[in-house]
Amino acid sequence: MALEDGAAAFESTLEQDLIELLDFDPRVSEILVQPFSLHHEEDGARRRYTPDVRATYVAPGAEVVVYEVKYQEELRKNWAKYRARFGAAYRFCRQNGWRFKVMTEKHIRTPYLANVKFLRRFLRLAEQELITGQLLYTLKALGPTTPQALLAATYMSSESRLRAIPMLWKMVGDGRVGCELNEPLTMNSTVWMVP
Repeated sequence: MALEDGAAAFESTLEQDLIELLDFDPRVSEILVQPFSLHHEEDGARRRYTPDVRATYVAPGAEVVVYEVKYQEELRKNWAKYRARFGAAYRFCRQNGWRFKVMTEKHIRTPYLANVKFLRRFLRLAEQELITGQLLYTLKALGPTTPQALLAATYMSSESRLRAIPMLWKMVGDGRVGCELNEPLTMNSTVWMVP
């Protein structure tokens, strides 16, 4: 996935969290920050509005989604001000065959985000083919299991198990090993082979 900057970098940590989620999603092929500006009428004056992020998703279901990121409290407090902006963005996106979505911390700051932040650290590790091969071989034989049980079935020594943990999380992060990422990850989460 390619992250490209538009007019400026992200404006809030909440926006940064959304970008991190999009960057982790293998279906996203491109992320543009502040991708375009458009003009609209607000309080009897012509105003300029720039959405936060545009993400391009690849097939299946290829689409472009334009995101606006706001905290729920800010959205409630300033809805009258934002309504005209969001309406203009919605119409612009619809004319281009895109979708427009407003995202709040309720949508972004979830167990999934915590898991993404945890797993991203392991994605940068160099591949240790012997360890990943052993883990995948055992996982295939066991079927769905837990990280704790997988490590115990693969290695006799606790030292070997400890060395293998980062490679297991790397494989969860890159999608070779499946895991329910909408629940907090633990050594007792269920993991499985991805076909």
